[in-house]
Amino acid sequence: MRGYLIRRLINTIIVLLGVVTLTFFLMHFTEGDPATIIALDKYGGQLISPKVIEQLASEEGLNRPIYVQFFNWLKLIGKCNFGNSLISGVPVWDEIMLRFPYTLELAIISVLISSLFGVSVGIYSAYYQDGWLDRITRLLASVKVSIPNFYLAIICVLIFSVKLKILPSFGCDGPRHFILPVLVLVISQIGFTIRIVRSTVPEILESEYVQYAYIRGLSTNRILFVHVLKNALIPVITYISLQFLMTVEGAIIVETIFAWPGIGKLFQEAILGRDFTMIQALVLFFAVLVCVLNFVVDILYLAIDRRINFL
Repeated sequence: MRGYLIRRLINTIIVLLGVVTLTFFLMHFTEGDPATIIALDKYGGQLISPKVIEQLASEEGLNRPIYVQFFNWLKLIGKCNFGNSLISGVPVWDEIMLRFPYTLELAIISVLISSLFGVSVGIYSAYYQDGWLDRITRLLASVKVSIPNFYLAIICVLIFSVKLKILPSFGCDGPRHFILPVLVLVISQIGFTIRIVRSTVPEILESEYVQYAYIRGLSTNRILFVHVLKNALIPVITYISLQFLMTVEGAIIVETIFAWPGIGKLFQEAILGRDFTMIQALVLFFAVLVCVLNFVVDILYLAIDRRINFL
């Protein structure tokens, strides 16, 4: 176990270094001069002389050789200092920490709801194969796959905000503002959860320990949600972790449509404003999130199934 943790730590460091390097150089080779962007934002689009741009570049260290900028950025990262936003001048880390809780709320609520309903419906669909519930869920899951989240969000706004006028279409001022963003995320996730559980459970139902549970006279619900559920969770946990990451990273669309002030909206603003510092920090933030979540999933595997051996 200790050897596995050390290997995972080394792999994580290598991955993060690769992400940092690739992101930094990609951002610096894209079209657009960071010093010009800062000057335009600072002086409100007025006519700016090259001397002013050069002075700003010197102040921000943007006129130094690119490898010097790269190593300086690595030093800042080592101190948990990601610099200031090129657009707003606010410390990048402060802005991320201000926005991330909004996205985290959406992600946790939507993943919990879709997982609880998806696992329950998936188990019953597998147990009552080709029944009415199984047929309906398969049909709805197939339909949802063909509908992008962008259109799904617009449809929800048109129905619940424009037509019925029962839910707000933007903002985050109260619990009612959670409903539409969470609804879109749950609908986009629950079909895949059902399909994964539905494909896993039939084999478990044929196993010897489940058959023995039937012989002992245990109730169907106890068999399904104690014996079957525990073994069905292994592939589900992998998907739930992926689901969480997809929710966080895919929040750009949902947060943009519903004007939700989360990290997805921040990413969109950084891309449109060519805020290289913010984009680099956000990419690194997502990379760390992926690595940490994958590590937690491996630990959960070991906790659920002691037979797993990390070589």
